[in-house]
Amino acid sequence: MTGAGRLARLVIAAGLAVGVVTAGLAGGGPASASPGDSLAGIRNNVSITDAATHQRGQLDSAGRSLRASAMDAAGYGPGADVSVDGIDFTMPDVAPGEPDNFSPIPAETTIGVSGRGNAIAFLGTAGGFSGLDLTVHYTDHTSERLWVGMPAYTDTAADPLDLSTIATTVAGRNTTAAPDVDLGTDYAVFMVGVNIDSTKTVRSLTMAGIGSVHLYDLEVTTVEEPFAVDSVLGRTPQPEDDGVPCDPRVEGKEACGPFNYWENADPSTHLRYFPASGVVPEGATAFYNEITVQSSVPSTYFMTNGYSGGYYGIQELDDGSKIAIFSIFGPNRGTVPDDRLTSKVLYRIGYGDFVIHGEYAGGPSIRIPFDWEVGKTYATMITNQPDTTPGNHAQIVTAWLNTEPVGRPPNWLKLMTVKTERPSATPLQMTGLYSFLEDFLRDGSFTEGRVRQAAYGNAAIYHARGGWRPLNRIGFTGQLSGKYTIQNDAYPLPGEPCAITEKITGGDIPFADARSGYGTIWDTTRCDQPRKLPAASLAPLDIRAPIQQATTFLDVEASVIGGQLSVSTELLADDEPVRVRVDGTTVSADDLVASSTGTLDTQITLPGPLAPGDHTVGVSGRSSNLAGSATVTVK
Repeated sequence: MTGAGRLARLVIAAGLAVGVVTAGLAGGGPASASPGDSLAGIRNNVSITDAATHQRGQLDSAGRSLRASAMDAAGYGPGADVSVDGIDFTMPDVAPGEPDNFSPIPAETTIGVSGRGNAIAFLGTAGGFSGLDLTVHYTDHTSERLWVGMPAYTDTAADPLDLSTIATTVAGRNTTAAPDVDLGTDYAVFMVGVNIDSTKTVRSLTMAGIGSVHLYDLEVTTVEEPFAVDSVLGRTPQPEDDGVPCDPRVEGKEACGPFNYWENADPSTHLRYFPASGVVPEGATAFYNEITVQSSVPSTYFMTNGYSGGYYGIQELDDGSKIAIFSIFGPNRGTVPDDRLTSKVLYRIGYGDFVIHGEYAGGPSIRIPFDWEVGKTYATMITNQPDTTPGNHAQIVTAWLNTEPVGRPPNWLKLMTVKTERPSATPLQMTGLYSFLEDFLRDGSFTEGRVRQAAYGNAAIYHARGGWRPLNRIGFTGQLSGKYTIQNDAYPLPGEPCAITEKITGGDIPFADARSGYGTIWDTTRCDQPRKLPAASLAPLDIRAPIQQATTFLDVEASVIGGQLSVSTELLADDEPVRVRVDGTTVSADDLVASSTGTLDTQITLPGPLAPGDHTVGVSGRSSNLAGSATVTVK
């Protein structure tokens, strides 16, 4: 279905010719782009597939794609001429499963474009909410830097601020596992745009992507109604409430009347990490980061090491106590065999709280006391070992914490090792590297003096070929709300350490001044001081060790007197269901659970007396897959 735009723009004139790409494309040098097809020759991504090519999809990190048959039915097939709000675009004339869009990487890409108008319109979509850091170069050698966001293809709700227009929606999608799934769900293609200087002629565009933008076409054009855009690289309040222009302030008082989006968004900021190439190399086995908390209040999460399968960092809890926390996301049902949905904990440190959390697809989470201090720098790391043994397709990820501030003799703790099955087509490497700063209380009380701020620096990945490599392309985004401020410094001033600072605060600050640097990508190679990569001695921290197979490490105590079996253990997840077996036969009730602190101390009435001799009593956590056994002897 083709969706009409809400601003009903009138296109007055248009003109576009495209020259050549001059920098930044992955996998090669400059590529030609043909006049009349603005992105021909530089398309580098597959977002539309059919039943024969569904395994090639690259629309999101899970390898999904739009259905070619649905795109054809909507009038968006190969080479189709389409119109959105009176602006004409042409869909790529390529077969399903072939590169059909240009997906800008974090490294800047410049394409030669000639045209004159008051706007540039983009036809595309995104794997998740993403954006373009865009610089428009004019023939008079001036330039203008702009930001344009691109909604996720899964977001089919109308944008209350008209920052995007749904061009079309299509039913269903393809996955790497199967074509034609989710047929009852619609997915979207959008038009977004920016306003440019109509008195000048466009010479070229420089683009850097944040997230996963997919561009099918772009047009330099003239519109009667300007695009609703953000002048400060974030969301600008455009709607009117009863005819009165709305200018929300970060304290959130009556922010834009009925637009609850501004009232309810979670306060958080994000940093996304890439090497200079823009792509994390296949085979990277560790992600290292450093953090210096500069200001904290209760209910703050300073996440340091996030990836597509989980996240890890430090927190100040509601009561002011401090912890380190590592959480794994389990696979979604239907993406792996049902008997492998539960992550298997291969190791966990012998203290702290261990739970099976319900966030995303659920998974194990370990939380240990860690009395970190404001103003001191701490190092954290996650390591990854792919398990590609026959019959398995899993990641084995470990979280490490240096409890001593950087600069002192290190004391690295191993918090937890978890094995998680992944979809068969998913690369078993760390992707989607990021960090964030979050207020997880979400109580809406953003007041002066309540500041969360941290500096992140020296992020690096490890690869067996070449050792540690810097992650020196860093993008900044954040949840967007009308009642708090997210801020971020540009790359450091001369003489300052190579660190990026992000901040959440509140107060009576006009929205137009509320954000600094939203959508910016920094190149930290420009820092004056040399980067400090992790010590080479970190390399042996299990990232080259043999893969651990299923481990029974619960310390089980058991005894039997007559027909009564006594069993105790600890280190289970809090409140998790538990199974007890004797010689492989389940003897526990279905409702047996560990305590709220992960311990088990129970008496079980056996169905009959045990025969003389040795018997194995096994205990297993049904959520964590933690297991252990003990031997009892009956005389």
